[in-house]
Amino acid sequence: MAILQSPIKEKFESLIKKSNDQFENGKHNDSIITLEEAWGLLPEPKGIYSEESFHLVKDIIDTCFVIKDFKKAKEWSDKIYLTGFARKDTGKKEFMSGKVAFELGDVELAKEFFSIANKKSEGRCFEDEDSKYLKCFKT
Repeated sequence: MAILQSPIKEKFESLIKKSNDQFENGKHNDSIITLEEAWGLLPEPKGIYSEESFHLVKDIIDTCFVIKDFKKAKEWSDKIYLTGFARKDTGKKEFMSGKVAFELGDVELAKEFFSIANKKSEGRCFEDEDSKYLKCFKT
């Protein structure tokens, strides 16, 4: 796993803080834009910066859910597979993709993602999540 070096690290952390402040102040779109700027700072391949890349994309997707911008969430759920190369694979990426597919109305694709996430997580992926996703998976 690679470690971000200065001065990129400081700029990246500054943007994450700025995004968090924007989010807390209800400026969700600005928060996403700031996170996208932080994404642009990560050197290629971004996935070797496992924690930074994964959490950044997860935060973008989560914020897209807050504002119900599922098309942008889809764009970023596709990018989630470019992140976190050294992370333990517990199905979080597939679960996020399943949630996005579900919200976009593609129930069959959502079920496929939920099935993969369920296997990888041994069923834990549905804990603390909206029950509609589990219902989708079970039907």
